[in-house]
Amino acid sequence: MKNSEVRRYSKVSWLVFLFTISIVLISLVPVIFPALFSETFFKTELDGFGITSYNLEPFELGGLAATLIITNIIVFVIFALFKNKITWQEKIKSFTKFQISQKVALILVVIILIGYVSVSYSDVGFGMPIGGHGEIYDDWDRLKHKLANMQNIWPEQITSFDPHFKHILLKISERIFENYFVIPFFSSIGLLIITYLFTNKITDSRIAGLLSMLLVLQSNLFLTFDTSAAFASFWTLFYLLSLYFIIKIWPLTPVFYVLSILSKILTAFFAPMSIFFILNSDVSKQRKIILTVIFLAIIVIGISVSTTQTNIGLEWNSDEFWLGFTAFAFQMRLDIIFVIFLLPLTVGLFIISKNNRYSNSILILLAGTLLSAPLVTGLTDMTNQPYRFLPLVVFFSVGIGMLFANRKTI
Repeated sequence: MKNSEVRRYSKVSWLVFLFTISIVLISLVPVIFPALFSETFFKTELDGFGITSYNLEPFELGGLAATLIITNIIVFVIFALFKNKITWQEKIKSFTKFQISQKVALILVVIILIGYVSVSYSDVGFGMPIGGHGEIYDDWDRLKHKLANMQNIWPEQITSFDPHFKHILLKISERIFENYFVIPFFSSIGLLIITYLFTNKITDSRIAGLLSMLLVLQSNLFLTFDTSAAFASFWTLFYLLSLYFIIKIWPLTPVFYVLSILSKILTAFFAPMSIFFILNSDVSKQRKIILTVIFLAIIVIGISVSTTQTNIGLEWNSDEFWLGFTAFAFQMRLDIIFVIFLLPLTVGLFIISKNNRYSNSILILLAGTLLSAPLVTGLTDMTNQPYRFLPLVVFFSVGIGMLFANRKTI
């Protein structure tokens, strides 16, 4: 028998799968029972005095419950029925081996981007005065006030965890285009391109890259914030670039990771995911050691700096942590594809982990982004916002692309 036929799942694959599927299943519970976590963990001031407030039915089914359950049953039943059918296996293999030329892929990417730009162009507000185009969010009013008071492109002082590099980019957008929303729009275009390049790189499949790119593009969450200045995608773009450059131009990896933190402090939580990606990548041992040491140094520096910030308080609250898991069900409710196929994707990535080491990395990235929401609410007094799930949209799309590729890296 060939080695590929007798190869078994590694211990790392099993550990990654068990960890990820645990986070996924917990995140899907509020999709089925929206009130379960809030009724179990949420306590009001009246509860402290023994006064019972109005209670919701914790086991009342959510709007997507039936769709989620039925779709997952169908997917897993189909897989169980056909997984050992030789003819189906051959058809799947022939499909995943199908490739398109670099020229054709480039033409398709350009066509997709032209279509996207033509549809979203009007949302940028070209030709309008700075005060004539804005956003409906309260965050935008505060951000616009901050940007208006910036005398220079560079911040006069850095005394907090504000997204200073994001402010710099928005100020540059104002100076060059007299519009705050142009560079955020360019960032969204860049995110689509890097999603394609990243998926293509870890799968050796241009079709997988195109599929991932299209999945991100059709996402309601992406299209809601693609031209937003208040919730610009800079941080997601820079973080994805930091992962891409691990296997492409590794010295740039720490640079873009730091830029992602300076654009959104949330990516500081992503450092363990990056370290796993580094150690699990198909790169030299020397590169792994150097990058791991650099990331550990970034973590140490970050912790040291955080201790000097008196306005940043971290305090663990277990009830808020569990309530944080409800964010996925609520914030992603309009992106039905990502909700109902999250569990099948998790299982599918585990299955192909025998042949593609990067499937474990994507599983960790999925679990990490899902876990970031409860960590934010459990450690801080911040609330979860929809745009923070943009990395999940990207990593989900990359994972789907991997299922339609035939690369073998072990």
